[in-house]
Amino acid sequence: MTPHGVGGRGGLFALSYVSRAMERDSGSLHRVAREIADHAGARNGSVSLTGALCLGDGCFAQVLEGPGPAVLDTFDRILLDPRHRDVRLLEFVPIASRRFAGRSMAFSGELAPGILAGAAVEHRLMERLGRGSVAHQAQVIATAMEAGLRPIA
Repeated sequence: MTPHGVGGRGGLFALSYVSRAMERDSGSLHRVAREIADHAGARNGSVSLTGALCLGDGCFAQVLEGPGPAVLDTFDRILLDPRHRDVRLLEFVPIASRRFAGRSMAFSGELAPGILAGAAVEHRLMERLGRGSVAHQAQVIATAMEAGLRPIA
């Protein structure tokens, strides 16, 4: 279900998604998000990916940046990850520069209530109406993620 036909093979791309977490307990959800970020960080560096992961409203959101094939291969693995369900692709777009440069997978913690749930609900509505992307929601999420990051030491 990934957009393999989108874009060329060269250049940088950003992919954003939101998904519903399987864990319901807040402490467990934070632990799982940290594990995902740590594991992804170790793997992403080897394929030139950068990005950030956050959680909120019982959802995960992630931004991946890098070469198109590496981004899409990683998204294929994400779709199979049993720690979440209802994965909603928000955008897959070419980018001129990385928003999360120097961070193979940052964890920006928990976003303010409503941001991720709103993105998931809006995406479902847009799908039902047969309308285009919810790229503005992806930008809101990425901006909130950036705001939650601490400077690189």
